[in-house]
Amino acid sequence: MLNRLMKVTLAYGLILITVFGFWYAVGHPRLVKEPALSTDHKLQSVSYAPFEKNQSPLDLGLKGLTISDRRIDADLAILSRRFDCIRTYSVAGLEAVPAFAEKYGLKVLLGAWVSGDPVLTQKEVTKVIELARRHPSCVRGIVVGNEALLRREVTGPQLVEYIRQVKSALPEMPVTYADVWEFWLKHPDVAPATDFVMIHILPYWEDDPVSIDQSMTHVRKIREELARKIPGREIVIGETGWPSEGRMREGALPSPVNQARFMRGFVALAEQEHWQYNLIEAFDQPWKRAKEGAVGGYWGLYNADRVDKSVFSGPVSNYPNWLTWFCLSAGIILFTLFISGRHSGMSGFQWLKFSGGVAAGAVLIVMQGHQFSVISRNGWETIWAVMILGQAFIVYFLVLSAIAFDALPEHLNLKASIDLLRGRVSPVADDTCLQAPDGGRFFPPFVLRHLTPVISINRLAVITFALIAVAGLFFDARYRSFNNCGVIIPALGYAWLSRKAGRPVQPAGLERLSAITLIIAALGIFIKETPLNWQADVWVGICLLLAVPLWREGKANSLRPLLPHGILLIVAYATFAVIRFVILDSNIVTTLCAENPAGVLCLLRSVLGKLMYHQVFGLTSLALAGLAIWRNIVWLCTLAMIASLSSFAFYNVGIGAIAFVLAGLTLAHKRLEADIPDSQPVQG
Repeated sequence: MLNRLMKVTLAYGLILITVFGFWYAVGHPRLVKEPALSTDHKLQSVSYAPFEKNQSPLDLGLKGLTISDRRIDADLAILSRRFDCIRTYSVAGLEAVPAFAEKYGLKVLLGAWVSGDPVLTQKEVTKVIELARRHPSCVRGIVVGNEALLRREVTGPQLVEYIRQVKSALPEMPVTYADVWEFWLKHPDVAPATDFVMIHILPYWEDDPVSIDQSMTHVRKIREELARKIPGREIVIGETGWPSEGRMREGALPSPVNQARFMRGFVALAEQEHWQYNLIEAFDQPWKRAKEGAVGGYWGLYNADRVDKSVFSGPVSNYPNWLTWFCLSAGIILFTLFISGRHSGMSGFQWLKFSGGVAAGAVLIVMQGHQFSVISRNGWETIWAVMILGQAFIVYFLVLSAIAFDALPEHLNLKASIDLLRGRVSPVADDTCLQAPDGGRFFPPFVLRHLTPVISINRLAVITFALIAVAGLFFDARYRSFNNCGVIIPALGYAWLSRKAGRPVQPAGLERLSAITLIIAALGIFIKETPLNWQADVWVGICLLLAVPLWREGKANSLRPLLPHGILLIVAYATFAVIRFVILDSNIVTTLCAENPAGVLCLLRSVLGKLMYHQVFGLTSLALAGLAIWRNIVWLCTLAMIASLSSFAFYNVGIGAIAFVLAGLTLAHKRLEADIPDSQPVQG
């Protein structure tokens, strides 16, 4: 007894030390080179929006949101200690900004928001003129429009007219427009109308993303190129920065350390070259995550609670709360004592495998929890997070139990798992496959009776969630994060648990379909993201880990019954894609609608835009999928999948992916197993 206790104590001591070492290594603050500036040197300018964690500029008109003077006063008090100037993007709800800027000795680059709505745009232009006249001492310049050409909401000539209107009303005030650098080159008629050219250089968001190591070279190259191609105009960098959180794009990795590296490097370069610049942005803006994914909310120099992120000085950590994450990992590790305590007489090799699994799984689960704490912004995303972590927990403890008891528990195939959910299967536990080699029970009798259903349904859930995730990443990856740490546990776990010969009970057509889908989607993701994106590479590996046992189990099954449905879906998606290109993405139609929004095609474009914005395509497909699953009718499943493809084409991918996978699995289950009698009670 004493010998067993010593083994357990030694093993868990080593596990905890190893995990502590890991979190210390990734969380320990790193030194980042700081620009050689005097302590009282102020930076030039920073983008400012006053919105707090639960606020959005969209609420200004829709929900009657008002920004309190206290909020603006407190924010500008913070920014005045580090900057000479702030840049705003709109005057709606921000009318008090110039007055408080005067209070703290700040200059303002005052922005007027230009959109496709001429009435709202004119209100912005009128208000910005009024504020500039009221506060001439603090307004350094007027920025008429921000990335309106990129969004294709106005034409170049329309934008020039707005600029001329402001210049005419404020002849002594410098006036410009701001956009991504390449759009100044695409619209050469805009620069001559401005007093200076304000360009955005964001290496992370480039069409070909730039890694942190190449970012300064890229900024210098673009700045010099614009100076050559637009002579006679001062070039001001109106936005540049780096996100501290979010998904990787090719070789561009968001992180606190990389944000500090970029900002410190850029300030040093700009001061050396005497560039005019504005940094993005003052405070993290969580509302941007709705349009730009998690990364959109983490460009701030301060977080949403106005806490300094140490971007410009001091050591920086990618996991500043690493000690908390270690404690959570330790809690998971100690919870596994109920497994090792039941079978502490493991061999040395078993203890090695068990200890490695305990440490790796606890770290991965906590790292996934950390990611979800960063990227989850609403109830639906929290539900997704809970489900992914729940699947990981189930497989984590299942695999550890299998290692400790040196036994592989059985699970049902996907067809039988779906039948089980529909009440058509009553699995019966079989002691022979759920016993330890020494004759002891693998689990207590109560758990024994429910283990096979839990393992089987969880496996079906893992594959379903993986298919939903790959559908989203395949059709609309730009703003979606990779849930690698949470999904790799069930991927590895079920790959290991599927080694037992003779599994699963045939037929396994759903296995083959799922394997092919995962492989094709993984290949598409790999090509889109390029090998530079190691987050995507890991996800591709996870897809293959899931696909290999599925392919092995279902390789003898034919998918011929699904061929007509596949052809129909391809034709449907092609049709939706053509409609999207002609009505939404065509530059010709965009230009026509900007000039004459009352045309029939433009009205249709407006209707499609509203349907997209309110997620109508996605919600409709989800409702049809729910009805199809309930009724279990082939044509209804097909209709739900076609509706889902409209979601993919019209940017409602998140909801559409759920509907597509659920309706698709129901359809495949119905068609592939049409000639198979209802399953009989299956023994584990």
